[in-house]
Amino acid sequence: MKGLAKAAVAAAALLIASQTRHVARAADKLELHVSPAVSMAPASVMVRATVEHDAENRELEIVADSSDFYRRSVVELDGEQAPKTTELRLIDIPGGEYEVTATLLNARGDRTTVRKSIMVMALGSK
Repeated sequence: MKGLAKAAVAAAALLIASQTRHVARAADKLELHVSPAVSMAPASVMVRATVEHDAENRELEIVADSSDFYRRSVVELDGEQAPKTTELRLIDIPGGEYEVTATLLNARGDRTTVRKSIMVMALGSK
């Protein structure tokens, strides 16, 4: 039984380590900043995605999603010639909990995704 417990702990450690390396690689390629993190509806929110220059970069997709709102923007990237920063302003968005996602697609079809959550408080909500 001790061997099984050690194996489970080792497997969990490997899983966490592999996820940490994936996050580190994602942070090297793509950063996402969304502000403010909490606001009152109707809100104006700035989304800023920063992409490291790479000849393989082809597309950047930014999605803001809640139960009452959805917005998707796709920007084609010209590899190393593409702008490093892409900004998107969401104006007059309604109250809700939002997941904002940036996904970088490269020429090989690999995807790097970063997520942020924000809260827009509706008037009269608690």
